[in-house]
Amino acid sequence: MTLFTKISLLFVSFALISSIEFTDEPKLIYSGTPLILTENTLTDALGSFTAADLPSLTPKCSIGLKENATSMTNKMWKIALHDVEQNLVTNAYGTYFAAGRRYTDRVYTRDIAFAGILGLNFIYPQEMLHSIKVTRDVVSKMGYKVSQKHKIEEINAPWEVITDDEKQVMAQYKSNSITRRTDDVVWIWAIDDLFTVHPEIADWNWFYNTGEENFKTLYEPWFDKSDGLFRAQCAFQDITTSGYAKGMTEADCVLLKGTSTNCIYYKAMLSLANAAKKCNKSDESKYWSKRAEALKIAIRKELILPDGTISYYKDRYGKVLKNQHNLSTAFAVLFGIVKGKEAKKAIDNYPMTDKGIPLIHPFLETNKGDHNNASWPFCDTYFLQAKELADGKDYTGYNAALLARSLGTKLSAKRESEWGGFGTFHEKVELPGGLISGSGQQLWTSAAFINLCMRAKLISNDNK
Repeated sequence: MTLFTKISLLFVSFALISSIEFTDEPKLIYSGTPLILTENTLTDALGSFTAADLPSLTPKCSIGLKENATSMTNKMWKIALHDVEQNLVTNAYGTYFAAGRRYTDRVYTRDIAFAGILGLNFIYPQEMLHSIKVTRDVVSKMGYKVSQKHKIEEINAPWEVITDDEKQVMAQYKSNSITRRTDDVVWIWAIDDLFTVHPEIADWNWFYNTGEENFKTLYEPWFDKSDGLFRAQCAFQDITTSGYAKGMTEADCVLLKGTSTNCIYYKAMLSLANAAKKCNKSDESKYWSKRAEALKIAIRKELILPDGTISYYKDRYGKVLKNQHNLSTAFAVLFGIVKGKEAKKAIDNYPMTDKGIPLIHPFLETNKGDHNNASWPFCDTYFLQAKELADGKDYTGYNAALLARSLGTKLSAKRESEWGGFGTFHEKVELPGGLISGSGQQLWTSAAFINLCMRAKLISNDNK
């Protein structure tokens, strides 16, 4: 399979459309107010830097960009690959991707999966496969072993309290209790995407059997037959953080029905239907397709607001929030849960600022913090990918400018020397101020830049 074919497959897996207009001019430039990205300079409301200010790195991966890529883009590309490679860790579990420099060797399924879908599946397929398999090994060992406060009595599952301290769970397994990762199902989407882009490494039988087993043992207890939705936190939104109303308990945060995670469940069911078909299990394929359709109907009935926008979540008591979530909207569009005019209506009113796209719109009034009053560049990238699908326009320049500022302009970096410092892709952006914060060398932010270069068709066809 040629590189061009693999990139084309990646576009298909992302549900991108060929009608998006891309010019032959130098790619990834943007002129806004005050955000400006030129071929050599990034300027925003808080500072500026040039391509020459960025570190010159030589990643192990030799895949490069086309000749029309700008100096800034080329520098950022090599930083992205280098950041990703710095996240490969090896321990008793094997070799796998960590989430970012600050997170050492913790095993985070969501970070690995989201980064894989954004672009690491294409660039680092073997490393991605090993990483996902590590997550399955860890999850299998942990099951429902949890710390005391993470036992959710309302969920009928084989809970086993092993400690009073969640930190002890992390110390023993390098991952959190299942209650803190009810978006675990995202790995199924990631593997389906990986095997689609790299069929030469596909093991469909392992994938289907593992996915089916995970549904039976881990996910089904969270399904609520009364409305056809899964109880689960909102995708990547850590429970009891500022991403939820102040005072919400662990149980409150996981007994709700997060729209983004339910969308991922829908995509996972379609992925298992595809895997079953690959394994010549026609009845099983029909079963998963039927379940996916039922979940899609439930999402549309329960989680789309009267004005056509997508709700952040339905709380444990049945109240549907009027607030929106950028990933909920993005996934509903990308997966075809809403299409055409519905998709455009769902996404058109969501704000896009010079500092990023807010995680939640409007912000939750009862809480403040970086899972609410913030923009996360990897979320921006999923959102803009969906925006391109909804209206057929090219947002790669704007996306590039937002990712460039996540490198940390010298005046806007909150803690320039912490977790990677200036010149690596950072985790998050505080809003409305726009300060860059969180981990440097953040896996899914670096992967977002790879995704961007793929969407802009900047990957060189000369690469082997």
